[in-house]
Amino acid sequence: MARVDLVNVTKIFERGNIGVKDVTFTVEDGEFAVILGPSGCGKTTTLRLIAGLEEVTNGEIYIGGKLVNNVPPKDRDIAMVFQNYALYPHMSVFDNMAFGLKMRKVPKPEIVKRVHEAAKILGIEHLLDRKPRELSGGQRQRVALGRAIVRNPKVFLFDEPLSNLDAKMRVRMRAELAKLHKKLQATSIYVTHDQVEAMTLGDKIILMKDGEVQQIADPLSLYHSPVNKFVAGFIGSPPMNFFEGEIAEEKGELLFVSQDFRLRIPSDKAAKLQERGAGVKVYLGLRPEYIYPANLLKADEQDVERVRAKVDFTETLGNEILLYCKTENHSFISRIPPYNPPKEGEELELVFDMKKCHIFDFETERNLTL
Repeated sequence: MARVDLVNVTKIFERGNIGVKDVTFTVEDGEFAVILGPSGCGKTTTLRLIAGLEEVTNGEIYIGGKLVNNVPPKDRDIAMVFQNYALYPHMSVFDNMAFGLKMRKVPKPEIVKRVHEAAKILGIEHLLDRKPRELSGGQRQRVALGRAIVRNPKVFLFDEPLSNLDAKMRVRMRAELAKLHKKLQATSIYVTHDQVEAMTLGDKIILMKDGEVQQIADPLSLYHSPVNKFVAGFIGSPPMNFFEGEIAEEKGELLFVSQDFRLRIPSDKAAKLQERGAGVKVYLGLRPEYIYPANLLKADEQDVERVRAKVDFTETLGNEILLYCKTENHSFISRIPPYNPPKEGEELELVFDMKKCHIFDFETERNLTL
């Protein structure tokens, strides 16, 4: 396997459209990295640049320490798994998995050995004589994975491989992919727009927007320490709540002041905001799990910030309940345990756990409390 390095990589298409701009990141040997972002953010373009299916406009791409900008795809020693599986319908599973090896003139005994080893890893040994039309979507995906595994490539590239599966099968295949990576310890780069896939699969997440990298971090760091408002809002389901307001100072303390409420900012976060001064417009960000009814307070949690709001409607999800609440000028979501939910239309006193809050600059949207 091999390390992958992208250094200031830019791709400009015809008519000057920018696919990716100044992208720099490293995927270590054996690491599972996920390129995440909304549609049109440049994640698939980045993957295609690594594979050699697109030509780099500026910058450098290294695989295993070797510059590969001018190396054709077939010589980069990568294997790609596509969204649509790309199986040959007239070939058996065995022949689909063996096809790439046959093209490379690998001896027949070695082909048989590799195909059977990969089929055993994926649990599809009993399917080797079948045609793709006789397989379920999950089985076809395993065949596509098997075709990549038999190559023993330096790098695996996955382009939204689970998006054609139903929700239940996606969950199952996510677990299978995670187990497969632990077994193979292969350098893998996985593209998806699904943040749940990214959070569950990735050792490292590269979050992109408009062709640029926004943040590179492990899943928990991305969730708890977003560098800007976009990252904070994209990661998490339901997403982070945002409130527009400004910083005020009162009796030596900093407050977040909106049209509907005033909330004290904890001293550790306030220290990072001192240089900004009072009167600065900001966004307050708080995840749904850090907003909850006051009756759920623990005995030692009395010095807290509270906001009165009305329950607009509720979503009961089994393991949790989402409360969609509103004040006169704000709407937000609270996530609570699935016990004795308040009724729709009921007015509640809600705790805002400001120890977990984030403050974002109104203009740049940069996180000011990191």
